[in-house]
Amino acid sequence: MKTLQTYSGLSAKDQGAVIALGNFDGLHRGHQAVIAQAQTIADDLGAPLGIGLFRPHPYRYFKPDAAPFRLMSSRIRENVMAELGVNFLYEIPFDETLRDMDDTQFVERVLHQGLGIRHVVVGEDYGFGKNRCGNVASLTRLCAERGIGVTAISPVGLHKLYGKYGSTEIRKALQEGDVFHAQHMLSRPWQVDGIVQHGQQRGRTINFPTANLEFGDLVRPKFGVYVVEVKLSDEDVWRPAVANTGSRPTVGGEEARLEVHLLDFERDLYGQLIDVRFRSFIRAEMKFESFDALKNQISRDAESARAILGA
Repeated sequence: MKTLQTYSGLSAKDQGAVIALGNFDGLHRGHQAVIAQAQTIADDLGAPLGIGLFRPHPYRYFKPDAAPFRLMSSRIRENVMAELGVNFLYEIPFDETLRDMDDTQFVERVLHQGLGIRHVVVGEDYGFGKNRCGNVASLTRLCAERGIGVTAISPVGLHKLYGKYGSTEIRKALQEGDVFHAQHMLSRPWQVDGIVQHGQQRGRTINFPTANLEFGDLVRPKFGVYVVEVKLSDEDVWRPAVANTGSRPTVGGEEARLEVHLLDFERDLYGQLIDVRFRSFIRAEMKFESFDALKNQISRDAESARAILGA
C-alpha cells in the first residue's frame, strides 16, 4: 500500500482510483462494508482501490483540547488497510484551506483535480465541506458533473438492541470494559501498540515486571485489569499476558497508562515496539492497603488470564 500525504501535484499513476471516503477510525465492520463496496467497483472498472481520510482527524482539529478518542494508531490502521487490499491511502491535510472549502470546492479541488478519482463510496449520512454544507445528494450531483460515480452505503449493525457498528459505539464499549462487544464491532480484538517505556520498576520488586505503554491520543478503556495478548516486533506469535490500565492508585500514580505483565517471560523489552490486543475484562481498578495485598491479587489475575487463554 502506498501512502500519499497530499492531494495536489500527484502523478498520473497515483490518480484514477476508486476511493472509500471517511475518517475510518477503527476500521470496524461498517467501514469494511464501505471499503468492500469500493473494492467491487474498483475491480469492475479495473482501477486501484484507495482510501481518503483526513489528517489530523477533523474532531481533533476543531477541538485540540478534547480528551483522547482515537481507536487505533496510524501504524495499526495502515496494517489493517493493507490486509483489506487497499492500494492507496490518501491522507488529506485538514488545514485552514480545507476547512474553508464548500462542497463544490472540495469536489473540484480535492476529488477531481487533486486525486483524479473515478468513483467514491461513502456512508449514506456522510457530510462534508465548510460547516458540513455538503451531503450525499450534493456529492452525487457535483461528482456526476465531473464524470465521477458515487455510491452511498447504509449503516451496518447487529440488530436493534446494539444499533449500528460505529466508532462512537466502540469507544463507549471500551469505556465500559466491554471488550467482547468492541471486538465484535471491530471484527478483531481492540489493539494498542507502542514503545515500551521505563517506569518506576515497582513490579519487579514483587516479581511481576511490566512493560509500560503510553496511550497517547487513544481512547482510555475502563480502568482495571484485562486479559491480553502481546506480540513483540521480532516475533509472529501472540504471548499470553495480563494488563492493568489506570492511574495506579496503590502507588500514587496519576497519568493513565497501560502496564502489561507477560506470563512466563523474562526478556528486557525497554525501547521495543510491541502490540497488545485486549481479550477479556477481569476486574475494575482497585486500591490495596499494601504491596503484599497487591501482589496476591496480581497472582490471582495472572491465573485468571491463564485460564481464559488456556495458557
